[in-house]
Amino acid sequence: MRAITGEPRRGAIADLRALQQPGLETFRRFVHEELPGPPIWRLTGMRPTEVTLGKATFSMPVTAWLADGSGIYWGGICAMFADAPLASAIWTTLPAGKVLSTSELNMCFVRPITSATGNLVGRAETVHSGRQVGLSTVEITDQDGRFLAFGSSRCLVADLPVDPDISLPEPDLGPCDTPDPYRREPPKAELCDLKEFARLKPIEIQRATIAEDRTQPIWQLTGYRPVAVEEGCMRAVLPSSEWFSNGSLSIYGGLLAWAADYTMGAAIYSTLSAGDLFATLDTHIRFMRPAAINSGDITLCARVRHHGRQLRVATCNVDSADGKRLAMATASALVIRRGAHDLAGGKDPEEIIASARERL
Repeated sequence: MRAITGEPRRGAIADLRALQQPGLETFRRFVHEELPGPPIWRLTGMRPTEVTLGKATFSMPVTAWLADGSGIYWGGICAMFADAPLASAIWTTLPAGKVLSTSELNMCFVRPITSATGNLVGRAETVHSGRQVGLSTVEITDQDGRFLAFGSSRCLVADLPVDPDISLPEPDLGPCDTPDPYRREPPKAELCDLKEFARLKPIEIQRATIAEDRTQPIWQLTGYRPVAVEEGCMRAVLPSSEWFSNGSLSIYGGLLAWAADYTMGAAIYSTLSAGDLFATLDTHIRFMRPAAINSGDITLCARVRHHGRQLRVATCNVDSADGKRLAMATASALVIRRGAHDLAGGKDPEEIIASARERL
């Protein structure tokens, strides 16, 4: 099965009608589906559900497409999701003819996403809205209001004037002959069952995954592919697909934040002993320049910088196909001794992580 990113994208790119009125009015039109959403919304199912001045609420279904090969949802899924309400809250405060780009995203993870998490809900609020810089915060919960993560963002504001009185054509939204990706049946994972997962050393699983070209649902959704692993170092590539557009000609920052977090997690995982797991505590990414869609494969290289008994810290460089630095990220993670054994034995992931945190 080829990755979804090999298909023609769906959703609006460069729809200048979104800039013809103030940001609050634009997002009201998004909520009421009077304007078509961008490809990243069509890929994942995220969408705005409520907006007021300086505030934005989004939801996103937690489907099996977002899981790894063992059915685990990594913390970076929250980062992927959070960037949308964070930027949108600021956008609601802007006049017509303004655009935003995320320059910094911070996430702190409180509880894991599990198979019982039906939806993520992100409620973002603007802290500061200036002529050039906006700041916002977000709280992410599940459908029952359980607190999962907290985030903050800094966005840069730029001018892109559009005549409000001219009639602009509707954009090409791509094919509509099959359901959007997040609505489809996800592929079967090709990693290992949980008992094998608990028995093998993590780096052995990773090397076999690369050598045998195994896949995972989240990789099929995004086209992400690990290419090399050494102890404490992971290298991966990601296509600069149009599916990742946030409506502009650039890749949605939250998608790059997820990819960086995943690569850092994989680097940390490669240092663990057989039967151990980890839980990401936080992740931070700074964006240096926009990542253009259709610009070749993006390279991610993560290394473990601190190798403590309970705490591991990693960094990740995100580079364009022509070698330019797009972003730099850091993350810290808690080592969970025998966590894979507990998971294989049927123990709840949240209980496993909570027990490990109590031992800190």
